Amino acid sequence: MAPRIDSSGNSLVEVQMLSRRGLLTAIAGIGVLGVGGVAHAKGPHKHIDGHNALGAKLKQNGKHEVGKAGKETVSAEVNNGKIVNMSAGSLPVKKVKSKKKMAGLESSNVKLAANGDIHLAQVDVYYYAYGFDTGLEEVYYWYPAEYVIVTDTWVEYVPA
Repeated sequence: MAPRIDSSGNSLVEVQMLSRRGLLTAIAGIGVLGVGGVAHAKGPHKHIDGHNALGAKLKQNGKHEVGKAGKETVSAEVNNGKIVNMSAGSLPVKKVKSKKKMAGLESSNVKLAANGDIHLAQVDVYYYAYGFDTGLEEVYYWYPAEYVIVTDTWVEYVPA
């Protein structure tokens, strides 16, 4: 836009006013862009000690009921003392892992007796969980690594 000069030689700048329709369109566009970037909050996360929920059934091969996720019954498939898979009706399964103990799992302490120098290496200990999103909450059944067969890609657990 070229500047205009009035009859006395002063420079004039033309300012275009927004019409009501233009202003409402701009506000609506900003609102749509703003909502598009907002992540919707999910319900709370519920953490269950899957090892304790299975109890003695961990030594019996087959499919065993371990609890509920919403209205669905949660089952664990056990083979040779290890959890192979879990399901909860039609709910999708999410396989997650964490270095942090999320449920009341017993911790594995190292007991050591030695004469002389001791050098310990730090080992990453993972806990594995099968998660189910009920729509109102996410329910996770946690197990120590030694009780889970890891066959697929497990993703890092991200707290709510």
